[in-house]
Amino acid sequence: MSETEWVKDLPWNEYMIFSLVSFGLVCFAGLMSGLTVGLMSISSLDLNIKLESGTPIEKRYARRVNSILHDHHLLLVTLLVANAAAMESLPLFLDKMFTEIITIVLSVSFVLIFGEVLPQALCTGPDQLKIAYYMAPLVKIIIVIFFPISYPLAKLLNWCFGKHRSYKLNNDDIKALISIHTNLYGSRHNLGLLKVQVKMIHGAIDLRYKLVKDHVIPLDKVYAVSTDAIINKKTFKKLVKQGYSRVPVYQGSNRNAIVGILLTKKLLVIEEGLPISEIVVNLREPMFVSPGFSMIQLLEKFKEGKSHLAVVKEDDGNVLGIITLEDVLEEVMKFEIYDEGDYDDQAKLNTTSLVSPSIEKPPQPRRRTIAGSTAEEVLPEIIGI
Repeated sequence: MSETEWVKDLPWNEYMIFSLVSFGLVCFAGLMSGLTVGLMSISSLDLNIKLESGTPIEKRYARRVNSILHDHHLLLVTLLVANAAAMESLPLFLDKMFTEIITIVLSVSFVLIFGEVLPQALCTGPDQLKIAYYMAPLVKIIIVIFFPISYPLAKLLNWCFGKHRSYKLNNDDIKALISIHTNLYGSRHNLGLLKVQVKMIHGAIDLRYKLVKDHVIPLDKVYAVSTDAIINKKTFKKLVKQGYSRVPVYQGSNRNAIVGILLTKKLLVIEEGLPISEIVVNLREPMFVSPGFSMIQLLEKFKEGKSHLAVVKEDDGNVLGIITLEDVLEEVMKFEIYDEGDYDDQAKLNTTSLVSPSIEKPPQPRRRTIAGSTAEEVLPEIIGI
């Protein structure tokens, strides 16, 4: 054939050599293009998640891929240089076999379809991590081959833009991610989170930034008894009527001097006619916390098991009020916790999102401790009132 036609006149063996080389360059360029997009789009956060909670296979994949992602700029430059070398070499070999127009058409077509679109779609698909795992050894070899060119360029990028940093989520990002996960999957799949779960997770995250002083029950609204109070039928009735399982006890007439916490249930075995000051063995030592405590610090104190009620006391000794474990849990769950006493005989819990609201208006909630209220009918019957 003459050179004026589309195909140049070459021996058959040269056609085969140039064709195989061109095919190899297209495949290599496509592989480099796909790996560039595929590897660069794998975040360190995704890998850490796989390493922490993935299956054994996913953990193995993540460990190998993580070994080549530690220097992003070096990997990026290496893959781009290798891709550019293959793409620039392809027209040279096609030009040996075809005219300029055919060379341009074939070069652009091969590069676009087989060197860009298909490999990038494949390397960013559902098998992204698996492909990266099997290609990791080849990538390491290519890094070594192009190291003299890639390393200086990577260092220059590090100097200009800084090293690549692992992506971290702040608290607001985590809350948004949880909300998005619920919106996408919660109503259609079992994989999603329920609304009540989202509220609890958000509440647990925000707990760190909420202070005790903003949720304290003021001292003038706290039901407390004096150490001078005499244990008799009248005192029993009054304590039971209040419905608290834990009652602060103050010294004499000074409500600012909290000396203990009285557990109501222990009065069942106390002899009548004694002042509270003489039954101190049954008083719990009060747990004092600073108003500047965060709610998460308070929760840690409650975890020690010393008490489920804390007295909020300033540095100068002034008592602001009390706060209970129930108050902390309500902040975590993002809704009020009602006990049986709040609904009398109905014994219903209002969780706002899990239970349909009652047609009857619920009573106003009283401040209680986490142990709940003591039934008023039980105590008088036991002590013979």
